[in-house]
Amino acid sequence: MLKLIYDPVARGAPSQYGSAEDTLTDGAGSVLQRFRKADQDFAAPDAPLSDAVRAWLAARGPNAGPVIVLVHGYQYNPVSADGLAHDTPFQLVYGVPPTPVASLSWLPLVGECSEVGAALADTAIGFAYRSEAPLGEVSRAGWTNSYQYAVFDLAPLAARALAALLSCLAEQGATVRVLAHSLGTRTFAQAIRLLRARVPIPVERAVLLHGAEFSVDAGAAFRGCDFDVFNIANRKDAVLRIGASQLCHPMRANGSASACVIGFDGLGGNPRWLDLQADRPDLVAWFAAGNAPGGRAYRLTSQAEDELHPAAGLDHWCCYTNAGNRELVRDLLLEPAMTVDQFRARHVPDGVGSPSYGQFATFPIPPTPQTMLERQRLLLEAGSFEVAGSG
Repeated sequence: MLKLIYDPVARGAPSQYGSAEDTLTDGAGSVLQRFRKADQDFAAPDAPLSDAVRAWLAARGPNAGPVIVLVHGYQYNPVSADGLAHDTPFQLVYGVPPTPVASLSWLPLVGECSEVGAALADTAIGFAYRSEAPLGEVSRAGWTNSYQYAVFDLAPLAARALAALLSCLAEQGATVRVLAHSLGTRTFAQAIRLLRARVPIPVERAVLLHGAEFSVDAGAAFRGCDFDVFNIANRKDAVLRIGASQLCHPMRANGSASACVIGFDGLGGNPRWLDLQADRPDLVAWFAAGNAPGGRAYRLTSQAEDELHPAAGLDHWCCYTNAGNRELVRDLLLEPAMTVDQFRARHVPDGVGSPSYGQFATFPIPPTPQTMLERQRLLLEAGSFEVAGSG
């Protein structure tokens, strides 16, 4: 696996970025590219990044399969000085079993290794980025909770590095598939937004698991895309229902279409996008009957079947921890027959039971305040801001 780590420096809100630079490094810590924080547009890949990707692709050999780009979600810190395992995706979702246990790792899903960590292969690029921060850093950016900071600042910043990586892969003619979970779907979607109409997008297929990207943002980013997107949604996911859909108020007003997220509300209205709601009984029965392309039966589930994940009961991680779901995700990524057209030809019961489903393209994307003062005033007016200390 090629390890890439995006490390943002803390500089408050965007209006305070100045000339500060973030870095993209490889697993050994070598800097592959610097990104000026204040430049929010697409940044073409620098030579060191292109060289690293080219060398990794060459080492895979001419007959290697698709490159699988992995994009993790919220509350990871791959550059943490304390090195705690729970902060490092390379010891969890990007880890080689048996550390972590197989059901917590994505590597067996993408052909990087077996369920017991054997038969190692170079199939994946693990894209890691800081998606959590201490309260002081969050506050200096003008936010009241770390999730707002991750959604509106950290994920879009990391998306620039992910876009540069995808551009590198396009230059090399690589076939790319993407696996993203939770906040990682926002990072990926924002990368696609940056690439639109600029450079060829090398993605052939993307599998999005319980995504926290806003549905209106996804609608704009993926409009007219020429690759397949499988969006696994779950209306029983408490993290998305209670957290992702509500913690960003008032920037995304609670109960509004702009606060809806793809993993809970879906998208609709895109011929290359397929919403699969895991807690729909008719979809569960359709998969169990062997109707999927290839004729294999799958046991699709929407609630955690074990307690291996420390917050399993919130049903946000069962999309890749439950055995039946793992089989489906693996085949969606790796099997040639698994295309959106083939699913629709077999009359898959797609769609999500959200009141705004299929209408997200009609709603605008609310602008994100760019200064600390604007953010604090907006939160204060909404009653969402608490001042620490006693004056």
